[in-house]
Amino acid sequence: MAGPTVSAGSASRGDYDTLIDVDAEGVDLGETDLEFHDFHTGDNVQGKIPAGGQNRLYEPPLSLENDPNRPLSIWTIHFYAQFFNVETSDVLQRCIYALYPRVSFVDTVGDNPDLYGPFWIASTVILVLFFSSTLAGAIASHVAGIRYEYNFGILSAAAALMYGYTFVIPILLWAVLKWYRSEHARLLECVTLYGYANTVWVPVALVSISPIEIFNFPTISNVVRWTSAAVGFAISTTFLVRNLYPVLNSTEAKTSRILLIGVVLAHMALAFVVKLVFFAYSIDDNSN
Repeated sequence: MAGPTVSAGSASRGDYDTLIDVDAEGVDLGETDLEFHDFHTGDNVQGKIPAGGQNRLYEPPLSLENDPNRPLSIWTIHFYAQFFNVETSDVLQRCIYALYPRVSFVDTVGDNPDLYGPFWIASTVILVLFFSSTLAGAIASHVAGIRYEYNFGILSAAAALMYGYTFVIPILLWAVLKWYRSEHARLLECVTLYGYANTVWVPVALVSISPIEIFNFPTISNVVRWTSAAVGFAISTTFLVRNLYPVLNSTEAKTSRILLIGVVLAHMALAFVVKLVFFAYSIDDNSN
């Protein structure tokens, strides 16, 4: 039995003679132009940012992509990012070489000196000096039976000392070497050397806390502090001289000797300041 029929409305679009039986099976509606379009193009898959897209967190400048050897402007962040291109394992390895200066540090660093290590080493030394000095002062006050007053000026002094020595001294040394026409002077290498040389002051500061003073042995505590400062000076000076000597030796003989003496004296002054400013506590007057 035939079902209802639908007329393709001829009143508005012209006369059609076609009738479609909607209940009939296998009705061929003919070919249509209906297609399913793929809206995913290239590597742009759902849920992922396309490679090379504009939504990346870090977009390198076109100058680097087109010409990696092109020098960068000092006014761009990309110029300074290259000085922090080190892994944590690299920094730790360089710290170990600074504490045990048996190999050439310059050869170990190669063409990749960094500012990451020097900055964080100096910052760590500042905090450790403040913590150790404060704890040593508290111990000395406890033994003397007087109230200890915290001195946050020590933190400012440590920051001025370590940041100044880490960055100002190597810049001055590099400028002098350039003045004497040294061909091997590299500013970044000088800063790297001085920065990693300060690694030794972390264990020196911790040893200088000297809990022996709790048992009323201030003389032994003072000997321990002087000894640790002397050992730290010897290790870091050996590290600096071993790696700076080839650069200093590129100048005239007399000039190189004067510069070498200047490097040693400046480092000796740092060792004395660390000992006398941060660890000169006395059980008698609790002076610093």
